[in-house]
Amino acid sequence: MRRALAAAGAAGVAAVVVTVVLSTGEDPPPVHAAEAATATAAVERRDLVDRELVQGTLGYADSSTLAASGAGTVTRLPEPGTLVRRGRALYDADDAPAAWLLYGDLPAWRDFNGWMSDGEDVRQLERNLRALGYDPDHDMTIDDDWSAATTAALVRFQDDHGLTEDGTLARGEVVFRPGPTRVGDVEATVGQSVAPGARIAALTATSREITVNLEAFRQELARVGDDVTVDLPNGRSARGRISDVAKVADAPASEEQDATIAVTIVLRGRAARGTGLDQAPVDVGFARERRTDVLAVPVTALLARSGGGFAVEVVSNGRRRLVPVQPGTYAEDFVEVSGDGLREGMTVVTAQ
Repeated sequence: MRRALAAAGAAGVAAVVVTVVLSTGEDPPPVHAAEAATATAAVERRDLVDRELVQGTLGYADSSTLAASGAGTVTRLPEPGTLVRRGRALYDADDAPAAWLLYGDLPAWRDFNGWMSDGEDVRQLERNLRALGYDPDHDMTIDDDWSAATTAALVRFQDDHGLTEDGTLARGEVVFRPGPTRVGDVEATVGQSVAPGARIAALTATSREITVNLEAFRQELARVGDDVTVDLPNGRSARGRISDVAKVADAPASEEQDATIAVTIVLRGRAARGTGLDQAPVDVGFARERRTDVLAVPVTALLARSGGGFAVEVVSNGRRRLVPVQPGTYAEDFVEVSGDGLREGMTVVTAQ
């Protein structure tokens, strides 16, 4: 007689349904027909990773705020989700472009002019003017020093964009971002009067990332470079890799909560595209235990014996026999098994 039991796996693993084999003290006879619907599977040699699920937030990487470069009335705003590339304006004020996007890691922190001191921001500006075609004869030397050729290239840029051709840029007229930029939430409205520094919109990169606020006492789960699994809100699964683990814990919001560390995960592959959401909760699977090159069977092949222990039912030459096994790590609907006489490629009975 067979009946279902719950067999607990490793700590934190959900209970699985197994079958109890009643023992009479003698070797059980061969089984010719199962009472319940069954199928078969092969004993595999594979890697198993036991994962712990933690909730995270899916969003876009490299977020920042677009602030008004000067006083004026907003006359054009991009739609949320708009992709802006180098040399394009991010919004208009007083019916004129107010902030031009250029590529670079260093933010624009001062005015640009022919008498400014040397700096990496000069190099960034020159690199962009060259890339946009405003130094056609390559008269500029791309370096930290402002030269007459830099002024000439900037004047060409200003002429092409309807700006005052004075070879200078006021702070805020250009916005440096690492690459093509996506417009997120737009906070300003057309017709709104804004002062310098007023919030216009959120800016992000085009790539997605996940942030997990992991309890500090579980920080051993997260190591830079480790792979994780991600269950997305669209029902798909994706792979990710831990790109950063904060070195300082954030204080808890209340006495009932624990201190947390921020873990950043970069998504891999195409499964994360098309969620249609700027932000969404996701479940992230961190590796808790790894087993490599072990024998494994589907969890539904595991049988609980009435006298204690577990077995699998092996099919060979049309006959079935029980092989005692020792379960190990449970992961991804498989369980690690070891036992005398168990070999890779054997056929075992599984519950459907």
